[in-house]
Amino acid sequence: MSIWILAGLALIGLLAILLEGFLPAGGLIGIGGGLCLIAVIVLAFLKIGTIAGGVSLGSLAVLAPLAFYLGFKRFPQSSMGRSLVLSDRQAGETGYASYTPKLYQDLLGAEGVSFTSLRPSGMVKIDGRKYSAVSSGEYIEKDARVRVVEVHGSRIVVREKGKQS
Repeated sequence: MSIWILAGLALIGLLAILLEGFLPAGGLIGIGGGLCLIAVIVLAFLKIGTIAGGVSLGSLAVLAPLAFYLGFKRFPQSSMGRSLVLSDRQAGETGYASYTPKLYQDLLGAEGVSFTSLRPSGMVKIDGRKYSAVSSGEYIEKDARVRVVEVHGSRIVVREKGKQS
């Protein structure tokens, strides 16, 4: 058996593994490529000798993972990858933020109403806007008047109005 036949079979196997990242085949192309590579190693040992078998085993042990890596590295740029991988960024400028400082910076000392009971966490309504808040440890009934006593980032601490600290 010619070494060129084995080299061609190895090339076909490597290309099949590389194509697996670009073509939707449910893994069949990659499995076929892996089988080609196994056949190359076995045939090299059986038909050519142990040195050729060892060289083919060593080189394919390096090249197969490299082809697999390159296939998936380029996957997001393929047509299938573009349809499966999210390309938009969820940036704060476009409204994808759970915390915006300007919503919380003026709340210290503001007064509102507890929208739910706070035991110790719940919802409060301040200036017509709902916020998640925690009490400073005590239970606060629903519809009670509350005052903001602390603001740390998006964490709002309220106390029932009229109660001392």
